[in-house]
Amino acid sequence: MKKPVPFAGCFTKTANDATKTPWVFLGIADDTQSTYLHGPAEAPEAMRQAYDGNCFNATTESGVDLAESVLDLGDLRPRENWEASARVYRARLEELWKSGKVPFVAGGDHAITVPVVAAAEVLGAPIHVVQVDAHPDLYPDFEGNPSSHACTGARIVEMSHVESLSQLGIRTMSAAQHAQRDRYQDKLFIYEARDLPGALPELRHIPEGASVYVTIDIDGIDPAFAPGVSHPVPGGLSARQVLDFLGRGHWTLIGMDVVEVSPPRDFQSQTAILGARLLHEGMGYAARSK
Repeated sequence: MKKPVPFAGCFTKTANDATKTPWVFLGIADDTQSTYLHGPAEAPEAMRQAYDGNCFNATTESGVDLAESVLDLGDLRPRENWEASARVYRARLEELWKSGKVPFVAGGDHAITVPVVAAAEVLGAPIHVVQVDAHPDLYPDFEGNPSSHACTGARIVEMSHVESLSQLGIRTMSAAQHAQRDRYQDKLFIYEARDLPGALPELRHIPEGASVYVTIDIDGIDPAFAPGVSHPVPGGLSARQVLDFLGRGHWTLIGMDVVEVSPPRDFQSQTAILGARLLHEGMGYAARSK
């Protein structure tokens, strides 16, 4: 059996290549803020290995060849508590953006996105966040925990450097989250899955060329395509819808994450492969735009 080639052969092979590429892959192997089942902490390595270069090649659908052009920075892991972990995650992303890198992050549960998006303040200009998800994650706190992965959208929309938060694929709005939508109606745009039978919206409220961070909770995609999640919700988006959406953006992609892949509940690495593919296509979009 051939030795696995991580992430379709996109990773650079020597540390000396660190200054040559803006594209970096970073795992945040943390699911401490999950509310129910754990498992996404195993996802970064699962995505690297399942997206094996013996089976997949480094060229994206758009024709961008990323062979040996992405630097793998390894994984960050939880500290003694969430506050300490979040400080470390934010500081690492600030370093990357200051040095001109474009980070592609593999979670972890969705809570990891909060310090990542907070770190984008270092860019010194407003950003827009696009979220694919079954859940809006708009609880002010969940069971007393404001840092729960069920509160990610609420924390992001509070950030002053985030000009808008667009959520696609939503299908679990509760009364508490409806109240949040009303509170932040000037910067929060919610597109429910039942209203998205075809191509995903172009999000024209985001200006041409604007700085955008994309966060994909893999459970936004229907469990027929992504079974390996803690909270599967039938009736979601298709893999094709989301891939097409990533390929036709009109913005500057400053970074991206894929979160909530849960290898213990996956089937033949189907979800891990899809998560890696989404990051790969995001890299291709960023490279093509640059």
